[in-house]
Amino acid sequence: MDSQSFARRLGLLYREMSLRAARRVEQGRDSLSPDAVELLLHMAQTGPATLADLSRYLERAQSTLSARVASLEAGGLLSRQRDGQDPRRLLVWLSPSGRRALAEAMEMLDTACLAAAAASWDDERRRRLVDELDALLDAMPPLDTRAAARPRAANDEA
Repeated sequence: MDSQSFARRLGLLYREMSLRAARRVEQGRDSLSPDAVELLLHMAQTGPATLADLSRYLERAQSTLSARVASLEAGGLLSRQRDGQDPRRLLVWLSPSGRRALAEAMEMLDTACLAAAAASWDDERRRRLVDELDALLDAMPPLDTRAAARPRAANDEA
């Protein structure tokens, strides 16, 4: 197969895989709204914050944000605790459940769907596919031409 035929076929396969395995909000697979993801992502990146700090960063009215935080807290995704150094301050924390929900919401593909599809494959076959896709990505120019190398997942083997 020549490289042009390969590229066309891979493009068709990619589109079909995206249609079958993409996470879909409308199918009810995602329980977090975009606003909730934005808030949880900020909390994951910055750590605990006051409601006033979050209000300034997210450019939302404190009353609106308070309702959002209360809802996420009721769902176990956030928690509030008094600041140990200043008991007048109430800090909002990202809970372990919130971290897990955020990680799931950030996944572009439905990993359960992909895992089920590859369940009948042996480890070597799965590894070969991942290795070949890694090699193909490594051969492509990076999105940011200043990028030295694309990051790999922490659990990837060298």
